[in-house]
Amino acid sequence: MVSDMQREQVGSLVHKDLLDKALEVGMHGAPEIKHDEKMHYLGEFRERVIRLLTKEQVAEPGVYPEIVESLKDQRATKMIICGDINYRLVEKYRRLAARINKTCIVIHDPEMKGNTGLVVVSDDAVDIADIAVPDRKTRLATLGVPEAIAGAAGEKVCDMCYKKITEADPGEAINYSRLTLADCFWGEHCIACKEKHGDGSFSSN
Repeated sequence: MVSDMQREQVGSLVHKDLLDKALEVGMHGAPEIKHDEKMHYLGEFRERVIRLLTKEQVAEPGVYPEIVESLKDQRATKMIICGDINYRLVEKYRRLAARINKTCIVIHDPEMKGNTGLVVVSDDAVDIADIAVPDRKTRLATLGVPEAIAGAAGEKVCDMCYKKITEADPGEAINYSRLTLADCFWGEHCIACKEKHGDGSFSSN
């Protein structure tokens, strides 16, 4: 049998616990829902993420076509980039978001966890099962693109290399430009061909 004194002690403990919680909320605000989850996705709920890049992927010279596609998705409202990455390496994505007329936010928060470098998100739940983007060079290799061409993202390439990359993946056109006759006149060469031959020789346009 529980005595009146024991009931009173239990009631007092419950009251104290509720009072402590109320004071905590008053001082620090209500606890955030799924706080740890949001720290893995740059402050967003996992269910709202459309696409995700790692920090290493963001730092690569080229832009991932999957991010271009996801920013054009009608459900996408903004892109968030981790502030730990050098601003020069993220500028290409900031310009991309501006061109597609989507908000871009660079977030700095020491509580952020994991290796997430960039997310494209919606204001509503989209519940996409696979939000990770495959490694670009691995994907292009499976499409038959030579490593030298895949690694020349952001550079000018000859017509042959440009055709090879854009036929394999039209979305990669954003990462390359063609060498012009004027470029060749001033001594510029296709970096992909130089890497490919390894002997200092270049293919002609």
